Amino acid sequence: MLIISLIIFAIIALIVAAVLGLLSSVVAWRIVRRRNWSHKRLIVLLAAITPALFIGMEAVLGLIGSVYISETKGVDLGFGDYWEAPLSASHDLSAVDMPETACIREKGPYQEGSGRVEHLWVQDDSVFVTIQDKAISSEMNDSSSSTYSLYLFHRQRNGMDTLLNRADTLQLAETLRSRNLDAKTALTPDDYFTQAQREAHKIESPLRHTITIVTILALWALLIRFIKKKSVKHNRKS
Repeated sequence: MLIISLIIFAIIALIVAAVLGLLSSVVAWRIVRRRNWSHKRLIVLLAAITPALFIGMEAVLGLIGSVYISETKGVDLGFGDYWEAPLSASHDLSAVDMPETACIREKGPYQEGSGRVEHLWVQDDSVFVTIQDKAISSEMNDSSSSTYSLYLFHRQRNGMDTLLNRADTLQLAETLRSRNLDAKTALTPDDYFTQAQREAHKIESPLRHTITIVTILALWALLIRFIKKKSVKHNRKS
């Protein structure tokens, strides 16, 4: 799955880079063809490869940043087929293939997830999580009823507090109301993964963009300086 994702991303990146490169080279040629500049082809070439350079640097730096964040902050957002975001020091919200399959998983190798996460509420350092289970009724054949559990996690601590265990819908609603957990402020697993990504990349993203832009501007500055030096030498000879 990871290889397929990389191939798809590479194909899209190449198409976008080719289209933008073609457009930027046409614009550059229209600008330089009427001017008495030397190395016009070099300018057009750099204009053509600038989009590819930008996309390539963003991709490489983004991959490095994602690996670093995954290792240090435990945030892995579906680049292959696995999603992960921390709930506490000892537990993660994890999903395979799609965020809708999210479950609570204890940190560590070969730990199995429990339940299917319905909603989450974030209050300062606390995270409330509701899980839906299917409890098979022994009194009725081929039927099942939904039960819900409510857990409380503290992001900087180990363990979790069980606030509600296998309760029905009415008990869940009463408990949520007593905790001031409104359905309007509830997060889906997808929302929680997105929020975790935004928090984890709040420093990495601006830094990545800055490095890419500064590098490209430096290349253009070197090209302009090179052209000016050649122009001065040419004028002296003439």
